[in-house]
Amino acid sequence: MSVVTVTTPFNIDLEFHTAGFTRRVYAWILDLIFICVYNYVIQFFILSPLGYDSKGAVVIFFLFTALPCFLYNLLCEIFFNGQSVGKRLAGIKVISRDGNEATLSQYITRWLLGLGNYIMFILPYLVEYTIVMPIYMIYMLMVIGFFYLPDVICIAISAKSQRLGDLAAGTVVIDQRLKINLDDTIYLEIEDNGYVAKFPQVMRLTDRDINGIRNLLVVKRADKDAANYAEQIANRIKEVLTIESDMEPHDFLHQLLQDYNYLTRK
Repeated sequence: MSVVTVTTPFNIDLEFHTAGFTRRVYAWILDLIFICVYNYVIQFFILSPLGYDSKGAVVIFFLFTALPCFLYNLLCEIFFNGQSVGKRLAGIKVISRDGNEATLSQYITRWLLGLGNYIMFILPYLVEYTIVMPIYMIYMLMVIGFFYLPDVICIAISAKSQRLGDLAAGTVVIDQRLKINLDDTIYLEIEDNGYVAKFPQVMRLTDRDINGIRNLLVVKRADKDAANYAEQIANRIKEVLTIESDMEPHDFLHQLLQDYNYLTRK
């Protein structure tokens, strides 16, 4: 599983874990089950009563079976923010490579270059024939392999587990279960109204310094070694930045973190 790193406007690197191959296959199977159920409902409750040879049945088949299955992935990702039914249940999602929601043009590009999308409307029939006549299993596997093999190879060899459509569209599929929380970064929510930075000298520190302070602050104060280390760090920062303050070490470091977040956004 690879990691996609996105730099925010606060110079914070957020990490998104790409969806694993098995989870993507799981999502695809769930989508196929959903499409099959939908297809069979249309067949048995609408097409069968009308008669498969009637003109009305042909129109209904095209408008309510073939076309929705053909456009299934595209429509789902557009209207459900990068998720199909299977992706939602599997906990994965399509996003832009820069960490934002994918745009309409990105969804269309990745769909056009997804060869598997062009056979979605026949897969329910292949599944049906395979259930009735198992010999069709070989035929179904050959069809699926022919259309999906290029994407499988691309996912396997690309650094970010991207298929052809993802590479062209600049998108990635991430595992939402493993997304990082802003609480795990140096980000703090600061009210701009009336806030005054007590130590503007903090801007002389690097993001790495600030991240070190953040990591130190999450250690429990009951830890004596951590408390002593925090005092040493606070004293060293005061010395380097020429700051005079009698604030308790943890409070001083927390104030630095707040000031840094406020001044970075100005």
